[in-house]
Amino acid sequence: MPKGSNTLIRVLYYLSLGLVLLLILYKVYLNFFEIDFHSVHAEQVFRIEETLADRDSYRFAVVGNIKNSIGIFERRIIPMLNDSGVDFVVSAGNAVSGGGEDKYRALHRTLSRLNLPYLLTFGEQEHSLLGDYRFYDHYGPYVFSFVVGNSRFLFIDSTFKTDLEWQIHWLKQELAGSNERYRFVFSGQPLLPVDQEWLIDLGDDYLMPESSANALKSILSEQGVDVVFSANFPIYAQQQHDGVEYVVTGGLVALFLLLSMATIIMLMSVFHPRALASSQ
Repeated sequence: MPKGSNTLIRVLYYLSLGLVLLLILYKVYLNFFEIDFHSVHAEQVFRIEETLADRDSYRFAVVGNIKNSIGIFERRIIPMLNDSGVDFVVSAGNAVSGGGEDKYRALHRTLSRLNLPYLLTFGEQEHSLLGDYRFYDHYGPYVFSFVVGNSRFLFIDSTFKTDLEWQIHWLKQELAGSNERYRFVFSGQPLLPVDQEWLIDLGDDYLMPESSANALKSILSEQGVDVVFSANFPIYAQQQHDGVEYVVTGGLVALFLLLSMATIIMLMSVFHPRALASSQ
């Protein structure tokens, strides 16, 4: 074998060995020097319930696709949220840019700057690259609900890591016996297509599969859900279907507040309570 070939093989060998060592050192760093975190949602829901105990009036903010610019979110949006007077924050999906451990830890560090409780919807990016295991370990179940004041909040798994039939059964049980004034559902993927006539066509990969979406829309309409929030699309959109408001948050620009009296504020646009009152 030529001498040059031996030299190349040795270089490749040492490069590979160095890469393995770096990965091992990074794993050691994560395990021993980074603060670990588990079941974050349980703690956050407790904080929300404690904050809103005996209160019927409150506000929460919904953000989507934080992954698009987590730096802007940390530097600009979080200070605005902290000063806004909202009581808690919900991500409608795609808070991480991938399911790697480093992405989840970076998000956790960013969200620790919030002076407010927060919750995450399990979306496509949370699910990617074995992120589903990390989400469950760090935050908890993909599907969950809680009640505060006069509202019920339900989070579904649009990746269907959780079986669709099970989710439909769970939604029926959660909604059929509830008597809250408002019902809000969070789904990482939109259930309705967004009008793209004035955009470059982005296709329909952002959507939940049609058969699954139809099954869920039927339940949500039958059970009187008020608003469904989703992310997974870069542009804000709002539309009504069978008495249910479907809101796609878009990117970070599409930050809005939802008041308990059912007024949605989207930056400078105000949607009157009649929009929800008409769906009751």
